Amino acid sequence: MTEDEDFGIPEEDCPAVTLYVACSNTQDQRKRYRVERFVQDFVSRYSLDTFKTFFRVSKTTFEAVLENIQHIPELLLREPAAGTPQISQEKDLLMMLWYIGSQETIRSIADRFNVSESTFHSHNRRMLDVFQKYFLKKFVIWPNDLQNVCNEFELKKNFPGVVGAMDSTHIRIKPPSGHSNDYFNRKKFHSVILQAVCREDKRFTDLFCGWPGRVHDARVFQNSRFRERGPILCGQCHLLSDGAYPCKRWLITPYRNRGNLTRDQIKFNQILSGTRVIIENAFGLLKGRFRRLQFVEMNDISYVVKTVITACILHSICILNQDELDEQF
Repeated sequence: MTEDEDFGIPEEDCPAVTLYVACSNTQDQRKRYRVERFVQDFVSRYSLDTFKTFFRVSKTTFEAVLENIQHIPELLLREPAAGTPQISQEKDLLMMLWYIGSQETIRSIADRFNVSESTFHSHNRRMLDVFQKYFLKKFVIWPNDLQNVCNEFELKKNFPGVVGAMDSTHIRIKPPSGHSNDYFNRKKFHSVILQAVCREDKRFTDLFCGWPGRVHDARVFQNSRFRERGPILCGQCHLLSDGAYPCKRWLITPYRNRGNLTRDQIKFNQILSGTRVIIENAFGLLKGRFRRLQFVEMNDISYVVKTVITACILHSICILNQDELDEQF
């Protein structure tokens, strides 16, 4: 086991790590081995780079989020039930970040943070709910400086009047019981769909998530609130999208290529594609940073959706904090 593979601290300095590793590598997995003081003894000693490697946000971003949740009623410490240890807000947030930033099993995460799986799920769901209730409308918001956004797009891509780009992406999930065919998409895996709009810096400004992967992007759009809100929000500006969406005054899509496009139309499509790609880049950053979104192995679709939305909120928080994800992470 290397430093980057588990705790981030050399094994020879931590006998407890060696013990944990030895136990985890045995063939008999029936007995559970928990790390009793993971946050106090290991996380507290992480370097800034190691912290970011495992929790997928910088220590500065983590501390800013922790400060913002200090007085949220749902997260205030209560008297625990008999025999149940209190879990601090710091540990709650660290557990959620580890969950959303990795593909580690729930069993393994629970053992790492010395809680039961049921305790992990209850605390994790609560944290996801808190992010949606208190942070969604704070960090995933429509820009009030439309002209500045348009100017940035035009400066970068030479396409005037653009206030954002819209597209959908598939979030891979395990086959839901009972109606799994609805979630089996054209790419041959089960998924839910995330429709999103992003601005020039890749922050998300609108989200719509949860439709089954089998559904076409156009139908998802038709059933989203943004179909009605779009023309009002965009005003005299417009969004860019691909040919899966209907072309409207405020939603510009490429000319359909039936082999008869003019040179100007081909050029227009090229510029549009080069500008619209920012939403694909945003999705790439989102899934690259928060690796749970590469495959969410949950039976409860609402749990999946809350996970995705929380990752999107964190994505925008990181951008606002200039918390970039280097290639090494």
